[in-house]
Amino acid sequence: MSIADDEAEKVYPTRYWSGTRVKEQFSCDTDDLQEAYLRGRNAPPADAEVEAVAKKLMWRDMAPAWEDVMPSEDCFWTLSEPEMRANYIRDAREMLEIARKAVNE
Repeated sequence: MSIADDEAEKVYPTRYWSGTRVKEQFSCDTDDLQEAYLRGRNAPPADAEVEAVAKKLMWRDMAPAWEDVMPSEDCFWTLSEPEMRANYIRDAREMLEIARKAVNE
């Protein structure tokens, strides 16, 4: 299950009719769907998104000097100091927030 699927299940757990395995259904209109889309589009970046961007940023900064030694971006991430990871996480979060803000202007 993806992180997004897991988060969706936590926020909106599957509901069944009492004593059955039949899922409850509800109706919604296009306004409801648009609101749901906007809420997702405006949501702050998830920690997994931020970490994925931070790993890529670190890889791009470090790979040219270490490409023959480090096989993947996970190696840099795992072997780096916590303070260094925190800096990349801060930068990644800021970049994602800038991108989301640009979408909403």
